[in-house]
Amino acid sequence: MEDKILEILRSKEEKRILTGRIVGIEDEYYKLQNKIISCAIIWYENTKVLIPITHLNIKKESKSLIRGMIGAEVDFIVIEYDSTTNIAIASRTLAMKLRKELEIPKLKVNDVVKVRIVAVARKYIIVDLYGVEVTIPVANLKHTFIVNAKEYYLVGDTLIVKVKKIDAINNVFELSSKELMENPYKNIRKYITENGEYIAKIVGYPKQKSGIIVQLESSEVTCLCRVPATFNNIPHLFDKVLIKITEIKEEKKLIYGILKRIIGV
Repeated sequence: MEDKILEILRSKEEKRILTGRIVGIEDEYYKLQNKIISCAIIWYENTKVLIPITHLNIKKESKSLIRGMIGAEVDFIVIEYDSTTNIAIASRTLAMKLRKELEIPKLKVNDVVKVRIVAVARKYIIVDLYGVEVTIPVANLKHTFIVNAKEYYLVGDTLIVKVKKIDAINNVFELSSKELMENPYKNIRKYITENGEYIAKIVGYPKQKSGIIVQLESSEVTCLCRVPATFNNIPHLFDKVLIKITEIKEEKKLIYGILKRIIGV
């Protein structure tokens, strides 16, 4: 415990970066602003660390945004410490600024780095890259179609990514975990052939075309399937179906098929 207290004190005096997991939200009186303010809660062993929403480095001061960060591991620098209550006030903003100044200049295109996931939405995740929050769209996460990133990723998880683009002046970075994964379309003809019929699951619907998007049970690849006009039953998301493959374009990562029947109906 004494070692952790010493780390808290050194963070305050020497601006050392500490790391902890956000475990809750509380409304606390913040004397520097003379008002009650929402704070993210971190327990640094037995020390309660409060990060006021104004020091969280989020775009909008909304409690719902803090809720979305619960479970995330974040960097912080202690700015106040009360030894009587063993409560510290900290700033994520200061820690991210320092981390960026120290690490981003060393970063190069094609570097492989570990990042922390701080937010997850349906079509993207947000990660902390050395003090810079970077949005990674689902297209850069996997080779296959992702309906909802929340089904694959959790706040607080770490992810290994490849750096594709760096524009440090404008805080624009492109990251990809897909680049580090084996392309399942490369040897797809080992698992499926044209005119073959296979079990699959409906995982989505195309934006500009009719039909369904299915994921084959035999591999991670997805297939755009036409639903015949004469089909009697309405296919629903996550239905298990039987499809017939009509065309494979592995170089373009495209597979086409036709719905034959809904299994179990």
